Amino acid sequence: MKQITYDVVVIGGGPAGSSVASVLAKAGHQVLVLEKQKFPREHVGESLLPFCYQIFEELGVLEEMKTRFLRKPGVTFSNTDGSHFSNWCFHHVIDDPSQLSFHVHRATFDDLLLKNSRRHGAEVMEETKVLKVDFGEEETVVRAVGPSGENMDITARYVIDASGQATVLAKQLGCKKPFDRLERRVALSNHWENAKLDPSLKTGNIKIVHLEGEHKGWFWLIPITENRLSIGLAVDMAFLKAQKKQLSEQHKDWQTAFYLQVIQSSPAVASIIEGANMLHGLNVNGDFSYYTEHKYNERYATVGDASAFLDPIFSSGIYLGMRGGQLVGEGVSQLLNTGKREKLDKAYVDISGAYRLVEELIVTFYEPGSIRFAEVDKVLDFSYEKFEAAYSILHLVLAGDFFTNYDKYLKAIQLLKDEEMIDKYRNLIGHPEVHHANDTCVVD
Repeated sequence: MKQITYDVVVIGGGPAGSSVASVLAKAGHQVLVLEKQKFPREHVGESLLPFCYQIFEELGVLEEMKTRFLRKPGVTFSNTDGSHFSNWCFHHVIDDPSQLSFHVHRATFDDLLLKNSRRHGAEVMEETKVLKVDFGEEETVVRAVGPSGENMDITARYVIDASGQATVLAKQLGCKKPFDRLERRVALSNHWENAKLDPSLKTGNIKIVHLEGEHKGWFWLIPITENRLSIGLAVDMAFLKAQKKQLSEQHKDWQTAFYLQVIQSSPAVASIIEGANMLHGLNVNGDFSYYTEHKYNERYATVGDASAFLDPIFSSGIYLGMRGGQLVGEGVSQLLNTGKREKLDKAYVDISGAYRLVEELIVTFYEPGSIRFAEVDKVLDFSYEKFEAAYSILHLVLAGDFFTNYDKYLKAIQLLKDEEMIDKYRNLIGHPEVHHANDTCVVD
């Protein structure tokens, strides 16, 4: 039995785990990251927000990001047949280099961040699975199994769960709960090569295609490289289950059959993959939208998807996880050094506010009769030009400003649902830029 002692044990080496580990290691703490897989490994979630840019600078990986990954200038929202669309270019509301975000190959990206944690002084054990965390009266012991099957008992002053959707501590403590206002959804995705990219995808925009009706979902199309396109389908879980019986009788791989069937039903997507081919088997990720009821105390904290997971419609997950990891790392460092919790308490106030804001955006996207981002002027019968301030605030939120202005933006989103209140935006928002629905986002 191998016994080890550390200041902090981080469960999981994804973006949230590597970020919190880097912060704590740089602050001089003895940090151990336990990652159950061997990196690099494939993962979904390839599109990043502009507000990640500063995090990459602070972690010291920005220049490497620029050389390895495709740049992302904005977002294109489209309806199913492509007859209505709108481009949201980040340069309208961001006038510094962060206006160009990134699309990443997650296997490469996550490996880059984990290696960076090592450079900052964190120890990393891959292929090491955490079985349980024992919170005894005098010490906390992380029980794990190493790559050769050896058992390890690791004593830690503090434990941070960054295990993603595995939610190690939430499951152990029985505190994993669904978001009341968000339906359960499932995502089916694959990478394609030789796709026929439309102008927005060629520019580097992520494209979101909204599905009407019983699907209650949407497609994402992400140009990861010049010849690799990620296409994901997020749909209502109940709808998918209803399709299972019929499709499983006709197809051995009924989930892939469903994925291809829905693609063909959407002209906006089907035209892009004509003549293209899938690169590997289908990825299926379910159980969208949950949170951990007990997020932290004097002995443990949860970050990233181990703390909460929202529908990925706004590509918010990596930024929420990495920025949340930074804030929690700073708070845990203060707690270990002084016994005070002020920074940790404030971190979770801001993290909670950020998640509330993104949740409200998601509810707005799916809510019947609410805004359709692809055709706002058609739904509420006003033009982009007339109410540019109203769109500018959503535009900035879409860029990733979740942690500092969430109260102001929550008020603004509520106002957007009431046509009579639109004029009040001008007193709430200070962004004068005009946003045109068919602007082309440009990568310099």
